[in-house]
Amino acid sequence: MEIEIRAKINNLEQIEQNIIKLGAKFVKETTQLDEYFGEVSLYQKIGYSFLMRVRIEKDKNFITYKGAKTKIDGVWEEYEVKIDDASKAIKLFTAMGLEKVILVSKHRKEYTLDGLTICLDVINDLGHFIEIESLDSKDFNGDKLKKLMQKLNIKENQLIHKGYVTM
Repeated sequence: MEIEIRAKINNLEQIEQNIIKLGAKFVKETTQLDEYFGEVSLYQKIGYSFLMRVRIEKDKNFITYKGAKTKIDGVWEEYEVKIDDASKAIKLFTAMGLEKVILVSKHRKEYTLDGLTICLDVINDLGHFIEIESLDSKDFNGDKLKKLMQKLNIKENQLIHKGYVTM
């Protein structure tokens, strides 16, 4: 179970300095190209929405299932598998009848702090964002995530309760 919280920010460099001051450890910097696939009639049949994602990142490719069974913003059931050939995954999803929903291109810097993953994202055509993720199912309400946002002086009205796909 992945729990995430996201906010639109104006000063990416200041937020980055602040998370480093809090003790965050740099993990990586990368460019990601995400293609999302889904199908509305299938959502209706199973009773919840999900997306399949093909991620192309430097020399690694992944397919990811993100399901919204809980119907709580920011809480996803997620499974990710490394693959060799992204183009074959795209052909597979298309052959299954899934439709390409959107293509999201982003530049990401990733940090870790106290068991959380912090991503600083620059999304083409959307702007700058911070995304904080936890895999701790005990933090179902995202309290740990919200506390970090408060430490970073990110206000409630900056929080985005949608994923990049729906924005």
